[in-house]
Amino acid sequence: MDNLKHAKEWLKYAETDYDVAVHLSSHHPVPIEIICFHCQQAGEKALKAILAYYDKDIPRTHNLHSVLELCGVHYPEMTDAFSTQAKRLTDFAVIIRYPNEIEVTEADMVLALKSAEQILSYVSALW
Repeated sequence: MDNLKHAKEWLKYAETDYDVAVHLSSHHPVPIEIICFHCQQAGEKALKAILAYYDKDIPRTHNLHSVLELCGVHYPEMTDAFSTQAKRLTDFAVIIRYPNEIEVTEADMVLALKSAEQILSYVSALW
């Protein structure tokens, strides 16, 4: 598979996670934790699309900051531009999936949606 096709597959999965998050935000009661989880997944997969494009090993990690640093080799401006978003989304990968590990508010959800959308928009515009 060529690199662009592989990257676009990762991006398609990222877009699906983001679309699910947006869709769930209109449900009542709003499943805040699940929305935040899908936002994290969207950001993670979008960043991993960059690694796929450059035929780099894709780490099996949910730590967006470490993935962002790997992407920064190719797009140095990303490290500063998305550092806050990466940090914000990382906690939503694992600990949010278990009760009583982290308290998440509607404001957190709104920021997660915005962070995922920013990362996804940036990566989508690359190719």
